Amino acid sequence: MRIRIVGAGAMGRGIAQWAATAGHTVELCDVRAEAVTAAVDFVRSMLERAVQKGRMSAGDCAATLERLIPLDDPWAQGPDVELVVEAVREDLDTKTEVFGRLEKALPATALFATNTSSLSVTRIAAALEDPTRLAGLHFFNPVPLMKIVEIVPGAATRPEIPPALTALVESCGHRAVTVADTPGFLVNHAGRGLVTEALALLEETVGDPADIDRIARDVLGLRMGPFELMDLTGLDVTAAVIDSIWQGFRHADRLRPSYLTPNRVAAGLHGRKTGRGWYAYGPEAPVPAPEPPVAGDADRPVFVHGAEGQDRDAAALRTALTAAGAVVETGDGPSADALVLVPVWGTTVAAAVAGHGLPAGRAFGVDPLPAAGRRRVLAVTRE
Repeated sequence: MRIRIVGAGAMGRGIAQWAATAGHTVELCDVRAEAVTAAVDFVRSMLERAVQKGRMSAGDCAATLERLIPLDDPWAQGPDVELVVEAVREDLDTKTEVFGRLEKALPATALFATNTSSLSVTRIAAALEDPTRLAGLHFFNPVPLMKIVEIVPGAATRPEIPPALTALVESCGHRAVTVADTPGFLVNHAGRGLVTEALALLEETVGDPADIDRIARDVLGLRMGPFELMDLTGLDVTAAVIDSIWQGFRHADRLRPSYLTPNRVAAGLHGRKTGRGWYAYGPEAPVPAPEPPVAGDADRPVFVHGAEGQDRDAAALRTALTAAGAVVETGDGPSADALVLVPVWGTTVAAAVAGHGLPAGRAFGVDPLPAAGRRRVLAVTRE
């Protein structure tokens, strides 16, 4: 298949590498010629690294690069193009303009796909003379490693297009899932529970980005925390997705964008691609500070609030503390010296302390979620 990719940024170059490696001829283009040159150089470096690590032969590397064709003009005639994948910035007007110009340059048989991460596929397609030829084909960064691809039919998309895109994706080694054309589709909509809430935690000074990322990795089992993910994706992209989903769901409170992002975007603190985001990058970047060691009085007794034999979370916590060598008190209440741990679900430790008459100065909430693992999350009162 001959595929034209319009947009040579992080997503476009990743899609180009993925498709060319799978054996397809790829035309890579952008309105900025220097972006195409940089993208081809990047793909070459990735393929050469794969050869060095023994994941690809030198011959396959050379053949893949031969299939990657830099194109000077995104709107050039392309009678042999069978699929266009648009990967330009997350802006409705920009995307509709791109497809409008492509519709004039390419044959009616060419399928159109947008890599939008949150915009309405139906609205993008509506600007075309033939809106039935367009669907969403949403990849994730980095494309060669992130194996899931969302297939998003718009309201007018021809029924045979999603199965055709699914076959293409799966023939290239990725997994396709067809989802509805709703704000954020599936993955980015679900992801608001991670990124949007992480920003809210930062707003509320619950923790700094490094602490929140550590907890997300260790407790939730994620490969990277939400702030690391924003730096990888690009805060400019993340902020646009957050706004788009919030607007698409009629400004629902649970999806409220953070006030922290607009100024950071305006300042160019986009993440890895700009050298600085929530973290600094590059050879001059300071080494991240190590997590402070755990300190305290290991012999001080601990009392876990919760009725014996009735509160499973409290019982599990007592068992874990005992196994770790802690002195765990039993009985109806804590001694005068004991630290008090309160397993809390969906409430504040202050409310639990007040409701049960516990000593606020030495009481901590404990998240019961991580039943196993190396980290427990504590909540303190403001006394």
